[in-house]
Amino acid sequence: MTNPKPKRPKRAPTARVLELRSQAKRDGWLKWIRQGPGEEADERAMLGGCWFSQHRADHWLDFADKYGTLTEGAWLGQKFDLLDWQAEDTSRLFGWQKHSPEWGYPVRRFKFWYEEVPKKNGKTPLLALIGNYLFFGDSFGRQINLFTCATTRKQAERLLKHSVRQVKNAPELAAYTQIRKLEGFLSLQFGDNEWFVTSSDPDSADGVNGHCLADEVHRWRGYQFFNTLRWMLASQPEGLFAAITTAGNDPDTVCRQLHDKTLAIDAGTQTDEAFLGKIYAADPTDDPHNEATWFKANPSLGTSADAPLKLSSFRQDYETAKVDPTQWHDWLQLRLNLWQTNQDSWLGKALPFGLASWDAGELKRSESNDRDPIDCFEDFTLESLHGMPCVLGFDGATVRDTTAAVLSFVDPDQPDIVRVTPKFWLPENTAIKQQETIPYREWIADGLIKTTPGDAVDFRTILDDLIDWLEPFRCHRLYFDPNFQAEWLTQELADATGAERVGFPQTFVGYGPVIRIAETMMIRRQLRHNGHRVLTWQLGNTTARTNANGDKRPVKPPEGEKKKIDGSCAMLMSLQDVVTGDGELADYYDDHDVEVL
Repeated sequence: MTNPKPKRPKRAPTARVLELRSQAKRDGWLKWIRQGPGEEADERAMLGGCWFSQHRADHWLDFADKYGTLTEGAWLGQKFDLLDWQAEDTSRLFGWQKHSPEWGYPVRRFKFWYEEVPKKNGKTPLLALIGNYLFFGDSFGRQINLFTCATTRKQAERLLKHSVRQVKNAPELAAYTQIRKLEGFLSLQFGDNEWFVTSSDPDSADGVNGHCLADEVHRWRGYQFFNTLRWMLASQPEGLFAAITTAGNDPDTVCRQLHDKTLAIDAGTQTDEAFLGKIYAADPTDDPHNEATWFKANPSLGTSADAPLKLSSFRQDYETAKVDPTQWHDWLQLRLNLWQTNQDSWLGKALPFGLASWDAGELKRSESNDRDPIDCFEDFTLESLHGMPCVLGFDGATVRDTTAAVLSFVDPDQPDIVRVTPKFWLPENTAIKQQETIPYREWIADGLIKTTPGDAVDFRTILDDLIDWLEPFRCHRLYFDPNFQAEWLTQELADATGAERVGFPQTFVGYGPVIRIAETMMIRRQLRHNGHRVLTWQLGNTTARTNANGDKRPVKPPEGEKKKIDGSCAMLMSLQDVVTGDGELADYYDDHDVEVL
């Protein structure tokens, strides 16, 4: 067998990037080019004409130093001195610039700012102060509208109250500000500038334009409100959507979309020059009982008098949560910023670190100091598997859904290793309709999904693709769902490839043994994948039902559900030969125990 392709080295900077870095060093702002996560994004931005203005960053810092006050609790009325992490993150937000040919002058590079940090780290006073800067300090020579947005107007007003109190603590601002009630809620007016609150009702956001301060984004449901708000930036040269939130527990939300986008941009797998994200969180593999993990996730945690989050109170909350199962998952989410999206999913329950045991992501793998792999990823290519025997699992779609096929390859030199690689298809119109909630456009552009024209799946295209896909391999068997109308396609595929065609029962009897071995292999990191994001997404969507014998089967989502699992089912079907003993793996797992760490 040809050895799998080794992991690629870090991309070397081009001569132009090196030249721009040298210029940044001479101009004194080299430190504002990120190192590691986000580095590629900043390099691309420089190539696109962006630079860092220390003057613009200092303008914000001077305003924060002069007008920042704390407005509740033991710190009521005290000066709000930005902590190092707050000063650094916001300086990056306000300091990066780009010349705008449309407006004829430099404007801010970033239009979207997403910060994810655990509770009690000073999110609200920071966002309130940013609002005051946008309203008073950053609006010279132009009229701006500012909207504080949350799930309810009452929640949005809580944030605005912090800003109002900061204004009242600054006579220089208060003297020129009208604070009034509009429809029963606070609003501010400064010259022609106006500041309102709005709720997550798309109708309430229609037609607005200006800046948006988004509060408690992890509680936002649906995408329509967020998509409406995005248009409010279009007519502003430096319109800003700013959000600070904690981790959530629902993967189908705006918050999770922004979370995933932050990680993708940091890893260099997605490009958006105008988006700045930062996540403070523990890793799923970190020990939640270790104080080092607490400090890693909480940038404001400390023991000094000026630390907003005291170690003693944090420890007390931990001691309470660790002995109360009803509090533990909330503590992990709210105090360590660990998303709890898959705790009820199949892999969330089956694997030590849930979906992260399957795919921790490129960024987490690059940051890991462990010599051993932290997940099931292996950087192999299809070319390295040419000529090898394989098994195909095929899960067909209803007319408008994804169709999936997965090949599994048992390594002839290491029979305890199986590699899987998928292929997906989707009707083009479905991709267009669901793009706002699922990143189909990015997946299609990256070659992870192929679209077929129109509203319905084109099975002739899928058949031709499968025949071409299987040509370099020796596919000796294909498994399919006999309940799906796949007679014609699977028969044609069997005739074209010589593979034996076998129906796979969609029952506990069919899936139970396969899922047991799949879980065991994932725990041992012996079921390998090469980072296909759509397959990982669908595995994260998969829930399993368990019968009285402990057998499991995947639960098919209802018609119209956007969270698909076709790839999960196809992968499991492709592993059937491992169970039946057509290979050496079945005997291997009969003779070896598994220890879950």
